[in-house]
Amino acid sequence: MSKGTIRIIIFALLLLVVAGGVFGLVVFQVINQGEKLGIQIDVLESERTQEASFYALQKKSAETISEREMLESFFLESESSSIDFLNHIETLAPEVGVVLKTEKLGVIMDTEDESEWVEVSFSLESSRSGVQDFVKILENLPYILRITSLDISAQSLKSWQAKVTLQVRILNHDK
Repeated sequence: MSKGTIRIIIFALLLLVVAGGVFGLVVFQVINQGEKLGIQIDVLESERTQEASFYALQKKSAETISEREMLESFFLESESSSIDFLNHIETLAPEVGVVLKTEKLGVIMDTEDESEWVEVSFSLESSRSGVQDFVKILENLPYILRITSLDISAQSLKSWQAKVTLQVRILNHDK
């Protein structure tokens, strides 16, 4: 072999090594960029899922406004709204023929679920059916309430007396 042929072979081998190195570098970059693209696609898919969930929740919120307002009406909005609640009960009593006296009003905390309740105690006086009817009215008021004590006694044949303690839930969005 001549010197020129050997130079050409060495030059060709050198070019082959350089081309192989460049090809390896290109393959490495393609793999690296492919991994980055996969991560970005996952992030984009996650963002799209969150966006779809947000729009679904926003739509559900708009669709359920009336139901949520109805549910809120079953609670006292705050401690101060207990006055309206008492006024409502005091207007119901004469309609049934019951003499009503409010004895106690206060706010208590339920230790189990840390909810607040307005506790009200009443004394009632009327006929037996009047007292029973008014207790039924109290039981069926459109509020989240519980009657914690009820003591009915006969004062005479026509006069009955009852002591009722009930609790009405206060709505608290923070808990």
